[in-house]
Amino acid sequence: MDSSVTWWQAIILGLVQGLTEFIPVSSSAHLNITHWMFGQDRELAFDLTLHIGTLLALGFYFRHDWVALLRDAKQKKLRNLVFLACVPAVIAGVLLRDLEEKLPLFTEVQFNAIMLIIAGIVLWLADKAGRKQRDIGSIHVMDAVIVGCSQALALIPGVSRSGATMTAGLALGLTRESAARYSFLMSLPITLGAVGFDLLKRLPGIQRDGAVAALGAAPAVLLLGVVIAALSGFWAIGFLLNYLKTRDVTPFVIWRIAVAMAVLSALALRN
Repeated sequence: MDSSVTWWQAIILGLVQGLTEFIPVSSSAHLNITHWMFGQDRELAFDLTLHIGTLLALGFYFRHDWVALLRDAKQKKLRNLVFLACVPAVIAGVLLRDLEEKLPLFTEVQFNAIMLIIAGIVLWLADKAGRKQRDIGSIHVMDAVIVGCSQALALIPGVSRSGATMTAGLALGLTRESAARYSFLMSLPITLGAVGFDLLKRLPGIQRDGAVAALGAAPAVLLLGVVIAALSGFWAIGFLLNYLKTRDVTPFVIWRIAVAMAVLSALALRN
């Protein structure tokens, strides 16, 4: 049976990737759950390729910020702290690469649901306890290291990269908007590196077996998913930054718990 992703599944998966990559609810867990709802094993290669879309959204949304970071001497400190925060995730990625492929537990929806609840509660506690008085200009070296280490936890589906880094930022006293902005800035280089490394690793398979076998979808279907991920991701970034100016993370935590409980209930009914 052909297990490749169809065009309508690509649209849904692209939306899931674009919306949940930046909103702190865990894109990897939601993608796992979506594949499970489709009744198929996770097409990890396809899902990883969808990151090209959210990477494009990220780069375009923060294009002016990155031009300033790279050219303006006054932005040198922040630029260095953004790159410093990427180091722990790079180290973790090198040491634990292919973790999702090697540990079946990580793609089990029951495990994903439990992590959605745990990480969501931790995010909520950080939001309630954090002082929320510091802006992005107050970040120093130790902050960057702590936030960077939290980003490494996002290798676990259900934790959420944006959720983990925002949790750390809030715990360190950053405002919600500053925690989210710093999270997004540091995600660009780390995602660019991860996507580039993954595509290079899969290139021999693409050349040998073709895109359908190596990436889980026909090129046109894959392109559709990437475009949908880019458009929905761009919207999600703007939505979250504007939302966090005046409101807290409670709705996202409620969503995480609701999705988790729905998954656990469905699993219980199946047994």
